[in-house]
Amino acid sequence: MVKYIDAHCHIQNSEKATAVLAVAAACGVEKCISNATTPNDWDQILSLAKASPSVRGAIGVHPWHATSVPDDWPRHMQNILATNPDIMVGEIGLDKNYPGPDIQTNVFNMCMDIATKFSRPVFIHCVGAWDQLLHIFKTRGAQNMPPAIIMHAFAGPRDVITQLNSKYENVYFSYSPMIMDARHKRAVAAVQNTENNQILVESDSGDPAVVPDVVRTVAKIKSIDPDKMADIIYSNTIEILK
Repeated sequence: MVKYIDAHCHIQNSEKATAVLAVAAACGVEKCISNATTPNDWDQILSLAKASPSVRGAIGVHPWHATSVPDDWPRHMQNILATNPDIMVGEIGLDKNYPGPDIQTNVFNMCMDIATKFSRPVFIHCVGAWDQLLHIFKTRGAQNMPPAIIMHAFAGPRDVITQLNSKYENVYFSYSPMIMDARHKRAVAAVQNTENNQILVESDSGDPAVVPDVVRTVAKIKSIDPDKMADIIYSNTIEILK
C-alpha cells in the first residue's frame, strides 16, 4: 500500500482525534505532524504525540497569536524541547493581515533561536511578508538556522523559492488542499516550480485523510505517476523526521 505523511495538521483541534487518525490510517496516512498555534496547545500536542506513534508534534507561536502569549513562553518552550527530542517547532511565522508586526518579528526570531539551539525543524507560516522573512533569514545567516525549514501551505512567488534555495540547505515546500482548487493559480504554479525532492503535502486541518488527494493533485501538476510521486513525498518527509 502506498504510504503518506501529513506534514502539517492540527489534530489537537479535533474532538475525536483517535477516530480521525484511524480513518487517515485506513487511507494510507502513516504519520501526521500536528502543529500547535499557541502555548495553550502545547500540552495537548505532547499528549497526542505520546499516546500515538502515528503523531509527531511541533510547538510554536502562530503569528496570529503573537500579541497574546504569556511572558514566560520561551522558557516553557525550551523546557519542553529539552525533555522531548522528537518535538519540532511550529507553527511560527509572519502575517501582514494581523496586528503587531514588530511583536510578530520578535516572537518569530525567538522561536527560530530556540529551534536552532535545539536543532529542530521549523514549520513556517508566511502571508504577505516574504521580503521581511527573507530579510530575517539574511540577517540570521546560514549558520544560525534550524536544520530544516518547512514553508507551510506554500503559495509564494517563484523568486522566494529561488532565493531560499540559493542560500539554505534542507528547505521544503509543503502544499495543502489549496492546490486542488485551480483558482489558486499561484499555489499551483509554486508546485510546478518546486523540485520534487523538496515537496511535502499537508492537510492543514484536523483531517489528514485528505492527504492522498493532495498527493494525486501534485502528481497531476507534475505529470508524474501518482504512486511514484507519493513515494518521493514520503521519502522527503521522512528526512525531516530523522
